Amino acid sequence: MNHQLIPIVLVTFGTTVTQARQVYSYIEQRVKTDYPHHDISWGFTSHIVRERLQKKGIDTQTPEIAIENLKNHGWQKAVIQSLHVVPGQEFTKLQQTDFQDIEIFFGQPLLTSDEDIDQVIAVLEREFIPHVPNVIVCHGNKRHPHFNDQNTKLAIKLREKYNHVFVANVEGDVPETALSNVKMNGKHVHFIPLMMVAGDHILNDVLGDEPDSWKNQLGAVSCTCADPLGFNDGIINIFLGHLNRALRINL
Repeated sequence: MNHQLIPIVLVTFGTTVTQARQVYSYIEQRVKTDYPHHDISWGFTSHIVRERLQKKGIDTQTPEIAIENLKNHGWQKAVIQSLHVVPGQEFTKLQQTDFQDIEIFFGQPLLTSDEDIDQVIAVLEREFIPHVPNVIVCHGNKRHPHFNDQNTKLAIKLREKYNHVFVANVEGDVPETALSNVKMNGKHVHFIPLMMVAGDHILNDVLGDEPDSWKNQLGAVSCTCADPLGFNDGIINIFLGHLNRALRINL
């Protein structure tokens, strides 16, 4: 086997929203375009997502099973490219996994370095709508606040440049990423998901009709929402840069 064609496992949290899953096909096609001769497979880290999809008749696999399949085909090395937004709880568990008898190279999550944050801001700036509040929607982590550090850095950098752009966590608010920071100067708000898919958090927690949805908490009469990160070619290019570095480490 040519070690330069090391197999690639794309790893993400997952979603049960059927329409949102179209993102994965789009990402896979982008990766295949750049790496047409590499074996590409997927691993989903969320047990709940995998279980619910199984009930719908959709088979998914864990990263461990994806790697085990590669070992069964004789591979001794593989790259796992994280599609997580931050190096948080899911990615940390992934790195700590003992895959046994196979060498793993990790492609980093989207917001790993300060340079990553600057690159993501440069991409997201194209989504900003002038003269209305723009709210970047992060997942966040309530149980382990230190996993919110990258979101906080993003919020601080954006605050230095814009007075109408805000960062907020769905879970685990810290002062810099609290929804209460959003200043409404009218009745319209623009949401920008910092998530790979527009799943339940976006459809219900942010855009839902319940009184505690973000749009209703902000008193928005109207709102718009950008596409999730998985459909943003600029964002995928950053991930592909991380993947390329992981593959080059193997050379």
